[in-house]
Amino acid sequence: AAVEQVHQLVTFLVEHGVAVEARGRLSATTVLADAVRGAEFVFESITEDLEAKRALFGELEALTGPQAVLCTNTSSLSVTEIAGGCRGEGASRTMAAHFIGPAHLVPLVELCPAQQTTGTDAADGPVARVHRFLASAGKRPVVLKREIQGFIAARLQAALYRECLHLHQSGVADCAAIDRAVSDGFGRRLNQIGPFQQADFAGVDLVQRTHASFFPQLGRYERDVRADQLVDEGRLGAKTLRGHYDWTAESLKEVTGRRDAELLRRLKEDVAARL
Repeated sequence: AAVEQVHQLVTFLVEHGVAVEARGRLSATTVLADAVRGAEFVFESITEDLEAKRALFGELEALTGPQAVLCTNTSSLSVTEIAGGCRGEGASRTMAAHFIGPAHLVPLVELCPAQQTTGTDAADGPVARVHRFLASAGKRPVVLKREIQGFIAARLQAALYRECLHLHQSGVADCAAIDRAVSDGFGRRLNQIGPFQQADFAGVDLVQRTHASFFPQLGRYERDVRADQLVDEGRLGAKTLRGHYDWTAESLKEVTGRRDAELLRRLKEDVAARL
């Protein structure tokens, strides 16, 4: 099923002219040693289980040469603890390379070294090598200076979601209105400029005055009680066709199609700019 899904995604990119040669380069195997033989870069994305990842990285260390950089795709688990699954020098070439979904359309990859990673500032070190490799494939890597749970993107998304919950549970607006305030409002601007750039454009002094009284009023939930309620009710989102919204197969296809069409448009712009 996983191989079929990969082929479907690559076929989608091929049909839209952004991955013309990729399909012929795909191969699959269930033998780990065959998968990583001679590899310069290994990207792991198994289930989010710390002990499973530690065990796998112990195997990868033994199966790869000292030139291979071992990358985990997690941002929720500690890359330092994952690297601890290596028994020798493998930990020094272990790091995180966290792709953002849908990964075939979104260019960002967050790079984070483990505490054991060596040569983090060196031009030929693991982080720099992975950065160059991903950039050559059209990705846009960012490098964290230190490890923190969730890295950058997930933490920002969680902070926004927490405030959305606060607005909803405080009776300010329903889910649809809150979503539209993001997607039809500042979300469109975020396609082009980030929060720090927007603060500069608005004026840091104005932002400072506004936030002085505004920040203390933001939600500070320590637990997502709405999600607790939804889970208890079996409303698990798209996979059950019920979550914050009630879905149908048709409405899911329409929303994901609209999302992917816009992401594809941006991806095509990126590809054209590189030619």
